[in-house]
Amino acid sequence: MRKQRDAYFDNAKLFLMILVVFGHFFQPFMDKDPVYNDLYYFIFLFHMPAFILISGFFSKGKPKTFKKLVVKLLIPYLFFQLIYSGYYTMIGLQDKFSFDLVTPQWALWFLLSLFFWNCLLKIVHRFPAKYVIGASILIALVVGYFPIFGRYLAAQRTLTFFPYFIIGCYLPKEWIEKIKQFPRKSVAVLLFAGLFIFVACNDLINKYWVFGSKPYEAYLDLPVFGAPLRMLFLTAGLIGIAAFFLVVPTKRYFFSKWGKNTLNVYLLHGFLVQGLRALDIDQVNMTVIEVVALFLFSIIFTVALSSEWCQNWMQRIKSFVFYPVLS
Repeated sequence: MRKQRDAYFDNAKLFLMILVVFGHFFQPFMDKDPVYNDLYYFIFLFHMPAFILISGFFSKGKPKTFKKLVVKLLIPYLFFQLIYSGYYTMIGLQDKFSFDLVTPQWALWFLLSLFFWNCLLKIVHRFPAKYVIGASILIALVVGYFPIFGRYLAAQRTLTFFPYFIIGCYLPKEWIEKIKQFPRKSVAVLLFAGLFIFVACNDLINKYWVFGSKPYEAYLDLPVFGAPLRMLFLTAGLIGIAAFFLVVPTKRYFFSKWGKNTLNVYLLHGFLVQGLRALDIDQVNMTVIEVVALFLFSIIFTVALSSEWCQNWMQRIKSFVFYPVLS
């Protein structure tokens, strides 16, 4: 008998993916207005950390086999790395075709990081949670001091966001149930408001704080303060995750089914996002109404890429391209 999916997490993944898509569409316009800038960083403060924590939560139990990780994550990474490299060349984002195996194209870092997080889980899952979580946080803080850890194999991001994955992995299911049943949903409003004020009043924020992709010396005048500042942002991310989990609907609705196909959206939405960026859309001045329209379009686009039709199309690609590689 097929196991019933948890509607709560399907809803959470769908809403997070809408924020991911909107954030990527919105990025070229973030500097048009201070409020746009604050909104952008507010979203990025918690949406990928929440996705990573959920990924860790579903990695509980016996670690996945290496073959399964290769089929599910590494081969799709290599395939889309090739496809996006050709696409970027075609639309002019690259001067010439260059297929780099170890430097992920744009959003593909997540597949590579997810592969390494699951591999690391094979090593650390035997140790007590408090030691593993503590070690992951320490590594995330220290790695920023070493320039050698950069975009190469998404190493900086992998280690920076590793605490979220580990916390998700060790997060008791009972805690999730308590969050679902927490009666005062208004607490989420207060937490989100506090985070937005934190972003709006913080002149130190730039994309590398929320992306976690570069060492401290690349974006700080005083890199020595990188670790405490990263700890501040890791904490802010956890607060954002908690607030988000409080507002996620717990019941199954008509839209819940789309939450199971969010990886398709993540892999495919970049074609339109980067295609539009190649057209220099950052020259457009966005009004508030147009920002709202962009958000509504992001919802429609996410739903379209989450549809069964798109899922079936992706399954055909996997059947003809991914699996024969290992046969």
